Amino acid sequence: ELKKWDVTIPSLEEQNKISNFINQIDESITLHQRKLERLQEVKKGLLQKMFV
Repeated sequence: ELKKWDVTIPSLEEQNKISNFINQIDESITLHQRKLERLQEVKKGLLQKMFV
């Protein structure tokens, strides 16, 4: 049954490009998450100052 399927596998160069692209997206997500955490801390601090 599996012999009937025509499966194409990307070349090694294409696999490397895909891997690099995914790594860049992952790094971007990590940076944005850190920025969001910093902004949430700033927000928390400002709210505390408002209600002192």
